[in-house]
Amino acid sequence: MEPHSEILSANNQFYEAFNKQNLDAMKALWQDDGSSICIHPGWPVLRGFDSIIQSWKDIFENTDHMEIRLSDVSVVVSGGMAWVSCQENLFSIHMAGVQSSHVHATNLFRQFNGSWKMILHHAASVPSPSSPGEDEH
Repeated sequence: MEPHSEILSANNQFYEAFNKQNLDAMKALWQDDGSSICIHPGWPVLRGFDSIIQSWKDIFENTDHMEIRLSDVSVVVSGGMAWVSCQENLFSIHMAGVQSSHVHATNLFRQFNGSWKMILHHAASVPSPSSPGEDEH
């Protein structure tokens, strides 16, 4: 398999683990050391495997159902590093009700012993477009 396809596969596995709320699959995707970073929208920066996995555990435990559909996916591979930029179109059901949001994400992968591991997930909320007549500042 060529690197571009391998990265798309790794990225798809990440979102499959996310959609299925599968913590074991999520653990298998991340580089298991202190260098990994995760930034969820509105959260502080999480550094290190244990903090990142705990965040996913907390998200999964507090969400009844979630589904992410990707759009605007682009992939760049450079040697043993690769990144995916995409829009996450997220639909979730939790204690507060049904929620829909759009998030821009950058996922960074590094090749370790022939396997691509996630070392960064940075997601930022997409602001809602202004309603007609609203002041833009």
